[in-house]
Amino acid sequence: VQEQFKKGEISQQQYDALQREIIETENQLNKLESAANQSNAALNKIEAVANNISGGAQKVADATRGISVAAGGAAVGMLGMSAGAAADDINTLAKQSGFGTDEIQKWQYAADRMDVSVETIISSARKMKKNMVSTSKDTIAAWEELGVAVTDSNGELRDSTTVFYEAVDALAKVENETQRDTLAMQLFGKSADEMAGIIDDGGTALKEMGAEAEASGLILSQDALDGANAFNDGLDTLKAKAQQAFFSSGAALAENLLPM
Repeated sequence: VQEQFKKGEISQQQYDALQREIIETENQLNKLESAANQSNAALNKIEAVANNISGGAQKVADATRGISVAAGGAAVGMLGMSAGAAADDINTLAKQSGFGTDEIQKWQYAADRMDVSVETIISSARKMKKNMVSTSKDTIAAWEELGVAVTDSNGELRDSTTVFYEAVDALAKVENETQRDTLAMQLFGKSADEMAGIIDDGGTALKEMGAEAEASGLILSQDALDGANAFNDGLDTLKAKAQQAFFSSGAALAENLLPM
């Protein structure tokens, strides 16, 4: 353009207009660089979290060895995002139900192999936990009839997971089906009907599958879940920063560059 200006092929106004475009573009690039730096800070936080999950990272590395670097990296990234979302779900279910994350994961594992959903198991367990402190005469009578104690010798509430399995086992021993269904409904609520497959064998299959998941190393610790959860939160932050960068700088930059 400078050569064209010297030769008189473009006017002073055209030359000045291009200079203004260059200055404006530089300003937009500076804004975009600032936004990119903010996104980079978010990435650094995610990297710090990822470094703490060394055990899981090593397993992923072993699993993806032999795949191309690009495909392996994409796979790890997808696994990370999937694990982050799954960890968030597990922590949420644990808070909503009042049961530990270990038990929630065991139930998820078992539910995939049994004719019952994990939502049904959790809903039933949550209802039962509420009924452990119920003052309803019918509920108290149901506990007594099954012979399941909800408090210990000191009057303190017993572990809800232990009580859950004891209740299922006691229900399986009730020979009269109508009576068993009534008691199950009293303790587990509306989802009792869908729990039939678990109640029939006294929860044996549910416990065995939970033990299988634990023995296979499929149960993540609370620290690992929290780390994956933090990774998920970091991704959300990164998405927000990227969107901010696009709207603040991307559109204006495109507007300046496209005509040229």
